[in-house]
Amino acid sequence: MTEGNAASLNPETFVDGGGLIDDVDVTFKRCIFDMFDYNGTVVPGVPSLKIDMETEDKEGVTQYYSVGKASDWIPSEDGSQLIAVGKADSIRNTTNGGIFLKSLMDAGFPVDKLGNDITVIDGLQAHVIRIPAPKRPGLEKKEKKYEDTVLIVGEILSLPWEKKGGPTKGKAGKAKATKGKAAATKKKTEVEEDSSDLNSAAVAAILSILEDEGTITKKELPSKIFQTEKDNPDRNGIVKMVFDDEFLENGPWNYEDGVLLSE
Repeated sequence: MTEGNAASLNPETFVDGGGLIDDVDVTFKRCIFDMFDYNGTVVPGVPSLKIDMETEDKEGVTQYYSVGKASDWIPSEDGSQLIAVGKADSIRNTTNGGIFLKSLMDAGFPVDKLGNDITVIDGLQAHVIRIPAPKRPGLEKKEKKYEDTVLIVGEILSLPWEKKGGPTKGKAGKAKATKGKAAATKKKTEVEEDSSDLNSAAVAAILSILEDEGTITKKELPSKIFQTEKDNPDRNGIVKMVFDDEFLENGPWNYEDGVLLSE
């Protein structure tokens, strides 16, 4: 690793046009595993997924996703793989790297292509957004400063092996169950009366999906909303809301009827 070339995540060091990107289309130029020391504040550094991205404006951005502890993982010599050196045998889904990789799969990246070589996602074109990071009580204060949000894949625009700009659909398959559909339609009409409120807009978007799909799982909601709310200026906010378990648990839908499935 050449530390002198590692990009800083400190907003005070960004150049003109730089910043924490959100709600933009990007191309993944280079993806490797690396050790990130948070600009010298965390020693010996955190094993991380490092992604060099390029926006539509040709702005280069480097994003790091922590994947666990240095006592458990080290990058391979070429950075293409994550090598276990401790007790861990898989990436935890609560790490930023785990959250990112899950969003990648939920957006429709073929599971059979995700083996142990991260460079398989080089060349991916995607729309990315920021979501609130999960609460991690044990996270060091200096490290946490830059992990309040996680940049995830909301929608895949083109897979690496497709022609440039070629669209790809989100996760294949639709749930065809119709149980609870009538109730969802009724509630959808009620919430549409107050569509100016983001909460109501999010509920209306979800109920509209439920009306069409019958049932859908929580993890499928973000990518589905990206497809169905393309022209909605509040799309980004709506997607972020569906990552809030409390919002989903208190919504006007019935888990027992299979309208919104937790898994």
